[in-house]
Amino acid sequence: MKAHGLNPRIRKSPFFEATIASGATEFHPYNGMWMPVGYDTPVNEYWNTIERAGLWDVAVQRVIEISGSDALAFMELMTPRNVSKVAVGQCRYIFLCNQDGGLLNDPVMLRMAEDRFWICCADADIYMWAKGVAVYAGMDVQIETPHVYPMQIQGPASPKIVSALFGDDVLDLRYYRWMWVEMDGRKFALSRTGFSSEVGFELFLLGDEGGAAIWNHILDVGAPFGLTPGSPNRIRRIEGGVLDYGSDMTTAENPFEVGLGARVDFDKGDFIGREALLRISQAPLAKTMCGVFVDGPALQKNNEHRWPVLAGDDIVGAMTSAVHSPRLDRNIGFALMQSSHANGDVPLTVETAEGIRNLAFTSMPFIDPDKSIPRQALR
Repeated sequence: MKAHGLNPRIRKSPFFEATIASGATEFHPYNGMWMPVGYDTPVNEYWNTIERAGLWDVAVQRVIEISGSDALAFMELMTPRNVSKVAVGQCRYIFLCNQDGGLLNDPVMLRMAEDRFWICCADADIYMWAKGVAVYAGMDVQIETPHVYPMQIQGPASPKIVSALFGDDVLDLRYYRWMWVEMDGRKFALSRTGFSSEVGFELFLLGDEGGAAIWNHILDVGAPFGLTPGSPNRIRRIEGGVLDYGSDMTTAENPFEVGLGARVDFDKGDFIGREALLRISQAPLAKTMCGVFVDGPALQKNNEHRWPVLAGDDIVGAMTSAVHSPRLDRNIGFALMQSSHANGDVPLTVETAEGIRNLAFTSMPFIDPDKSIPRQALR
């Protein structure tokens, strides 16, 4: 791939040139930046993620900083989750809704200081949304997009790699916590978060200089532990029951429909979408997200759009994500179903890119339902 052939309107991460040198062959635009999405085959990258470790350039997770004396009140306004007890040094998975209760994004939030938060956003312009909310909120708050660029080290070897880089104190870092670390006199934020459902870390580069050298140094240090470059792995994501904003949930869905309803806190005070979500919570759900098995041989093609789920000739849902799991040796995925057809009482089929297949419901996550792998103590 020739770097000079890319559209200049889409930005390059500080690690971009290094990812090409490391073998990246495919990029997707995401949050206005090129995201490397392929080095090896997805199956090979999957095995490396669950057996060793992968280094991912995820600088496309646009970091938005919310600061000021009213930063906490503004965060409470922005999300249905209660974030008032999130301490400095903690992280939290949150979601943002519009005035109708539709999902806008599901970032990970880091509390950087009493009056400062970072949110790491999926592919949607939450910066402009937050700026617009701030105009009318009447609060002392500033909304910025600082030069902060995350990468992830994900997989069972990640603790050894990160401790080799920053010292053994990082092994005391608990799940969904962050800390400051240094490497060659340069400061980074390091968090126990990630998109793999494996034990892993995110490393936040402050500033846009020296990304290639940092990337290459991490690969060199990680090489004895099996670290190789990779990209967020679709197979492991789906096995772990991790929903992808834009694929599995959009503004057309609300938190209750995709299994996030228990995290909506109506007792915390006002937030955007509160009245709509209260009405939704008091009525039967129109749609329900379900884990499903799809029969037949291993699916070779991803669903580039939502596949129709049928009861006879009637469309009663849509499969939002589908993949073949090598460990389970089954086709698995998520189906957003009409709630009246989410009980398995009626035989269902799905129109895949490889023909009609039978579909059956199951629980999710498909592997490690208690999230014991990423939560594990590191020493």
